[in-house]
This record gives sequence, structure tokens and C-alpha cells, in this order.
Amino acid sequence: MKNRLIVPLVVVAVIVALGIVWLRKDRAPEVVEPTARPAQIPKLTVGIQVSPAMTLLMVAEKKGFFDEAGVDVELKEFTAGKFALQAFLGGSLDMAVSGEVPVALSILQGNKFRVVGQVVEKTINEVRVVAHAEPGLDTAVKFFKSKKRKLATSFGGGPEFFTYNFLKKHGISESEVELISQKPEDMTSALVSGSVDAIAIFDPVARFAERAMGDRGITFADAEIYSELYVASVMQKTLDTRREALSSFMKALTTAASFVAQHPDESKDILIGYTKLDRQVVDDIWPNFVFKPALTPLFVDLTTAEAKWAIAKKAVPAGTVFPDYRSIVDPQILQAADPAAVNLP
Repeated sequence: MKNRLIVPLVVVAVIVALGIVWLRKDRAPEVVEPTARPAQIPKLTVGIQVSPAMTLLMVAEKKGFFDEAGVDVELKEFTAGKFALQAFLGGSLDMAVSGEVPVALSILQGNKFRVVGQVVEKTINEVRVVAHAEPGLDTAVKFFKSKKRKLATSFGGGPEFFTYNFLKKHGISESEVELISQKPEDMTSALVSGSVDAIAIFDPVARFAERAMGDRGITFADAEIYSELYVASVMQKTLDTRREALSSFMKALTTAASFVAQHPDESKDILIGYTKLDRQVVDDIWPNFVFKPALTPLFVDLTTAEAKWAIAKKAVPAGTVFPDYRSIVDPQILQAADPAAVNLP
């Protein structure tokens, strides 16, 4: 009986095995899809001074606008824009954002690079003179001509050029003042202590000094004298080989400008997060900046005037070739992001 059962069972097992083999042959082989790898987006290392003028870059990083535009931006912080420019010229940065004065002087000294945009359209009284108030001396002319004054400023940057224009406009000769080179971070205490009579400096330091002096201080400002600009500089090689990354960078700044206009309070919070500035200081100086990417005739006008000033004061060797500052500007990157932002002859 057992033998009779074994034979049919063996037959069934063979049939099942053959059926499995047939099914495997009949079915198409399974294709295992490779795991998709995220595309690596281009990277730019950008040197900046941690200051209110860099608001668009800070907002673009914090809100993810750089990533959305398709560029990985690493912001490297410096105590001054001119130091960022020096690091850029040394090859450790892809881009530097600095005031236009260091750019003008660097080009005059023979360095070769291009400017692709301003990160502020303009500034309004962002650089000004803060001085000790004295009875009856309520104008710049009265104050500086009453006696020889010690005036501290930051040499080699926008404040020094502003000081030159300020004294010239008010008919104050250099023999009537003692110009002192001083670090911005030291100026407020120097003014409060009385070791200097006045300082000529940018925000937020100018605002620090005004608040510290209170009723004991007086401010001399003139929006027509100077508008400090902050510009992005890159090497020609970067323009040639990483144009897409640069376009994405400018596109992100354009997006950031719209965000700042629509959400000023949140933008101020972002600025405070980077700079640790007091909220009241930020509120006070906010109107002094027009936060828009731009390329304007003002950049060419200012840098040309600054080169003439540097030559006149013999800051460069005799016979230095005068640059054409319009030729160092490449407007195409910004034009691709926002054609209306470019206003150049």
C-alpha cells in the first residue's frame, strides 16, 4: 500500500518542479533600478564683511534661495570687505563682496578681475561724521574751523573717500584737521573718551557712536557727497568656466530682494541673527540701504573719481595707467537674472 502511494507522490512532485521551472523561464527577468544619486550643484565660496550691507546674501542663505536657484554658496566672514578682497586676490575665494573703494584701488594697482553686480543699489548717508557737540558750532564749517580737530576714519575704504569729499565740499583744508587712521570697532570709545573730536565712518558704527554720545553728540551728513556701494568681484576664469553658478547666485539675490521688500521684519531678524546687532540699531539704519542687486552708472562714476583721488594723493606710483572702470563690469550675469537691474551706458 505504501509503495502505491509513493509513486503518485513522486510524480506530483516532479510535475510541480517542472511547472516552477517553466514559470521562471516564461517570466521576464526582474530589472533592479539603480538608486538615483542627487546631482551635485555647483559651489561658490564668497567672502563678505558681516554688516547690514550684506543683508541680501544673508537672507538668500537663510531662506534657501541659493539652493533653490541651483548653487551651493558658502559665506566666509571677514572683519572688513577689503580683507575679503585681499583673500579673493590671493586665490582662496571664488568671489568677494566689498565696498567699491578697495575695488577701485586694486584695479588701479594692476589687479585683473571683473565686477558682476552691486548687492545694494545705493546707500543714503550710510557714511557720516559724528562729533562732539559744542555750543554755537552747529554746522560742519563752524565746527571744523573753530580749531584744529582730530578726525578719525578708516583709511583705504569708503569712509576715507567720504572724508576727502566732505572736507572739500565744506572748504576745510587738510591742514585744519588731523586725520587719524582708526579701526571702526575702536571709534565709538575714542569719540566718547574725547581722544578724537569726530569720526567719519559707516553704519552700524556711526549709529553706535550717535547712541553713545546722545545729547553730547552732533551728526554731519550729506547724501550728495557719497553713496557707498558694495560689489561682487570675480576672476575672468570664473566667468568663463562657472557662468551658470554665477547666474544662479544673482538669481538668488534677486529673489532675496523681493523677500526683503515684502517681509522687512523677518529680514531684519535674519540680519540680527548674523550680526547680533541690537534691534533698535537695525530699525534706525534700515532706511540707509536700498537692498536690490544692480549695476548703475554710479559705480563707474565713483570708481573713476576714487582713482583720480588716489593718484592725486600719490597712493600709487607715478605713471600708473588710468583704468577704464566700465570695462571691468560684466553685466550679462545680472541681466540674465533681472534685466531691469542693469542700467549702464
